[in-house]
Amino acid sequence: MGRYEAIIVGGGFAGLACASIMPGRRIVLLERHASVVEQHRGCLGLWIQAGQGLEIQAEDVFLPGIGLLVEGGVLGRLGRIEITGQRERVVLPLGRPLTVLNRSRIKSALLKRVQDSGVEVRVEAPVREVHAGGREVRVRADEDHVGRILVGADGANSLVARSLPLRRQELAVIFEREAEVDRLDLPPETLHIQVDDIRNLFFAYAAGGRFLASVIQVVGPRGVPSDLDARLDDRIERLGAGRRLVARSAIARMSEPSPISYRDNVVLTGDALAAYGLATISGALCMGALAGRSVNRFLAGSRYALPDYHQRWRQQTRQSLIEKLRWILPLVDRIHGDRADRMIRALRGSGGGPVSSVWWRLPHVLARLFV
Repeated sequence: MGRYEAIIVGGGFAGLACASIMPGRRIVLLERHASVVEQHRGCLGLWIQAGQGLEIQAEDVFLPGIGLLVEGGVLGRLGRIEITGQRERVVLPLGRPLTVLNRSRIKSALLKRVQDSGVEVRVEAPVREVHAGGREVRVRADEDHVGRILVGADGANSLVARSLPLRRQELAVIFEREAEVDRLDLPPETLHIQVDDIRNLFFAYAAGGRFLASVIQVVGPRGVPSDLDARLDDRIERLGAGRRLVARSAIARMSEPSPISYRDNVVLTGDALAAYGLATISGALCMGALAGRSVNRFLAGSRYALPDYHQRWRQQTRQSLIEKLRWILPLVDRIHGDRADRMIRALRGSGGGPVSSVWWRLPHVLARLFV
């Protein structure tokens, strides 16, 4: 049995960021896969600013909350979006390019920082049971681990969150299939989005000498997805796909925003806590760093560390804004094939200007939901 000051479950961006903030502490990080760095689940990997998680500096990425510069952290940039429906198509230049992140390089840099600070990283250690309450927490994984505080950074399907117990209404389930291929017929620096309806999307883009293609389907809490592999094969065939190099999949449950971020000596962070279970990479880094600082203060004897964390992570990741977006969901349900085409046609009427200049046409575009 191992005894630690803190146990961190999950070796994603949030878990690594959390562990990197506590040098000198006796900490164990448990990751269920055989590698922390290797990507196991589908993820578009685009940088969407959500909190103070990272800064782009030419081809490098700086993590200000951690004080870490990752050389070569930028894999590529996308300068325009191509949206296609059943019959319509529009190309929108981006006033500010989207950044494609080199996730493995960022994780490698974080892992080195974590290991250099003395954190014990255990891979192939899936957590089976969590017992919280009292002065200690107990986690059963490859062996039993006991600690003063537990950090749940184990994703949207978090076992740690379920152990609190924390009741959150489940809204939907996201299913994804993703493939990397060596060739697709796409214009340079273009993010291609195919909209069958708002619950069935296809994304493709080029980065780092490869092409990434992904199909995403959103179903109800008890819904069953269609054959995603067949849909992915069909889409990439239409784009002249070359040899398939890597295949990945992901399932994430979208739940209502969590009313709490901690209870007693258990703290949640990353996708385990984010609104609807969808933290961006920068959001996960921001939340993980905040959690690490708060855990450090908790271990130093502060009674206010965890309440302060609850306030700060919501502010710095703009959760209140994200949570208000729920009013859009009834409108989103109305976007199916024909309406999607009407909205794309309305976007095309913007004259092909950059995305920033399309905002003034937004009421006209939304009107296509009802007309």
